[in-house]
Amino acid sequence: MAAVNVEGSAFAVKGYFDTRLPHQSYFGAEPEALAISADGKRLYVANAITDAIAVIDPRKLTDKAAAKGMVEPIGFVPTDWMPMSMAFLPSASGGNLYVATAKGHGTTANGAPMKPTGPGQRFIRPYTYICTLLHGSIATLDAKQIDRNLRSFTNVVLESNRMKAAQEKIAFAGTTDSRIKHVIYIIKENRTYDQVFGDLKQDGKPVGNGDPKLTMYGASITPNLHKLALQFGVLDNFYDSGEVSGEGHVWSNAAIGTDYLEKTWQQSYRGSQRSYDYEGVVAEGLPLEQNIPDVNEPASGYLWGNLAAHNKTYYHFGEYIASTFCNEKQSANPTQGPTLAGQKCEPGSIAPGQSLPEEWGGGTNKWAWPIPLIASNHATKPELVGHFAPEAPDFELSIPDQVRVEIFLRHLKGWLADKEQGKDTMPNFVMLRLPNDHTAGTRPGGPSPKSSLADNDLAVGRAVDAISHSPFWDDTAFFILEDDAQDGGDHVDAHRSLALVISKYAPHGSNGQPFVDSRFYSTVSVIRTMETVLGLPPMNNNDALCSLISTLFTGPGDQPAYSADYANRDNGLIYTANAKTAPGAAESMKMDFRHADRAPAEKLNAILWKDAMGDQPPPPVVITEKRKKKRLDDDD
Repeated sequence: MAAVNVEGSAFAVKGYFDTRLPHQSYFGAEPEALAISADGKRLYVANAITDAIAVIDPRKLTDKAAAKGMVEPIGFVPTDWMPMSMAFLPSASGGNLYVATAKGHGTTANGAPMKPTGPGQRFIRPYTYICTLLHGSIATLDAKQIDRNLRSFTNVVLESNRMKAAQEKIAFAGTTDSRIKHVIYIIKENRTYDQVFGDLKQDGKPVGNGDPKLTMYGASITPNLHKLALQFGVLDNFYDSGEVSGEGHVWSNAAIGTDYLEKTWQQSYRGSQRSYDYEGVVAEGLPLEQNIPDVNEPASGYLWGNLAAHNKTYYHFGEYIASTFCNEKQSANPTQGPTLAGQKCEPGSIAPGQSLPEEWGGGTNKWAWPIPLIASNHATKPELVGHFAPEAPDFELSIPDQVRVEIFLRHLKGWLADKEQGKDTMPNFVMLRLPNDHTAGTRPGGPSPKSSLADNDLAVGRAVDAISHSPFWDDTAFFILEDDAQDGGDHVDAHRSLALVISKYAPHGSNGQPFVDSRFYSTVSVIRTMETVLGLPPMNNNDALCSLISTLFTGPGDQPAYSADYANRDNGLIYTANAKTAPGAAESMKMDFRHADRAPAEKLNAILWKDAMGDQPPPPVVITEKRKKKRLDDDD
C-alpha cells in the first residue's frame, strides 16, 4: 500500500506499507479500507481476506525505512467475516474505530426448525436461502484498548489464519512421494450435504452427520454418489467457500475471492441491477476477446495458470467456457456450422428420437425434450485457449450430463489408445463440469428435478467407473464438489455441502462401517490437496495454509474398481420430463435456466422442495419485522 506525499504541487510516493500478516509470503490480504487516528499516530487498514485490521505506525515511514522496503504493521486486530469499511471518530478518551464487515458472523443451520427468539420476529417465508442468512456487522473498538491488547489480538489473528499451523503432507502407503499423476476435478451445482447425503447409511446404520428429514435426493435418486461415499470415504464436515455460483466458480478455481466479486454479486443476485460478471464474462462480453483485463480475476490467478506455469498439462470440459447455441437469437451467423464436425445449425436442436452427433456419443435422443446444438465455443481465459473440448457445452441445463460424460469418455478412449502404445497423453489435470444437479425447475416438458439429479449422479458414476477399470486407476484421483450449497436446507450450516475424493488409495473403514472424516474442510482444501498431489505450489495464502484432505490417501492402494449403478437409466428416471401439473410449473416457465443462477433462487428452492417433499412443511427462516420492512422498501 503506497503512502503518497500530497504537499506542494506534485504528488510523490513517499514509501509503502505492508498489510500482510507476519511471514505471509503469498498474496491474500486484500486491503479494503483504511482509517487514521485523530493524532495521526495510528493507521488502520482492513484486510478482507484475512479478516483482520492491520495496525500501522505511519511515523515509521522515514526516508531510511522507505529505502529498505515496506513498513510493516505493529500488530493486528481480529474482525468478523470480511471487513469492508472503517471510520475513526475522536473522543475525550482518545477515539473509537468503527469497523463494518460484509458477512458478519456468517451463516448457521438453515434446515432445523427455527422459532422466533425475541419481540418483532416471525417467519416471513417457508423456505431457506443462504443469502438471506448473511448479514454484516458493525463493531466499535476503543483505540487505547487496541494498543493495550495488540499482542494478544495479533496472536488471535495468526491462529485464525493458520499462520502457526504445521505444514501438512500426504503420506501414501510406503512412500512420501505422490502416487497421483492425474487429477479429474468435477464441479457440480448447488446442493447441501443433507439434501443428498442426509440419508447416508450402511447395513441400516446411519453414516456421517446427516439429517434424513432434509434429504430431497437420497439413495434412490443418487445411488452412485451414495455408493462412492461409502466406498471411498465420507466428508461430513465440508463447506463450500462461496455462497452462490458467481462466487463459487471463482473460489472453486482460484481459492480466493476478489474485491469486485464481493461488492457486486449481491446486486446481481437480488434482481437485474447487474449482469453476471463472473467465470470470465463481464457485461455480457468476454474481456479475453476484447483484449482487456478481467476486472474479476484474482491477482493470484486460477488453477490452470498455476498448472501452465509449472509445466503441467490440463484440459477443460465446459468450465470457464462460453457456449453459443444454434437455437439462440444472438447467434451471429446461424448458417455457420457449430464446432461439432459436419453438423449444421439447422435445425438448431435435436428433437426426441433424432440422432445425436458422434462427438456427443451418437445414438438417438432418448430424452423427452429437444437438445440444443452448439454454434460456437469460446474459452474465457487465455490459458484455456487450445486446452478445452470445443464440443463440450457450458451450463446449458437442457443438455443432459450423459452427453457431457460421453464427450469425456470419447477423449478418454484416445488417451487409453496412446497408453497402450506406451505414451501417457492423459492431461495431469482434467476439469469436468457437470451442472445438471442444479435442476431446471419444473418447466413442463423439461427435465424434472429428480431426473436432473439422477442424470448428474449417473454421469459421475460412469466417469469413475471408466477410469477405475483402466490403467489410469493406478495414478488418478477424482475430486468432486458443488460450486456452492446456495439454496438447500442443512442442519449444520447453509455452506455445508458434499465432496468426494476418490482413488485406489482411499482407506477402508473399520467394524464394517465406512471411513468417515469429520475434520473441517472447505473448497480451498480441495484445491490445495489437488495441488499437493500434482506437486504444485499454492497460489495464495488461503491454499498455502488450509487443511489438506490427506486422510483419503492413507489406504494400502487396493481399492477395487467402481461399477456404476445404472438403475435410474434402466427405469427411465433420467429421461423423465415435468408434467404440466408439476408444482411451480408456471413459475418455472418464467425462469432463465440457460445461464448459471439466473433463476430466482428463493422461488426455485420452494418449487424444488414441493416437488421432492410434497406437503411436508419446509424449514423456515426467521427475520425481524424491521428488516422485513426494509427489504420490502428496497424491493419497491
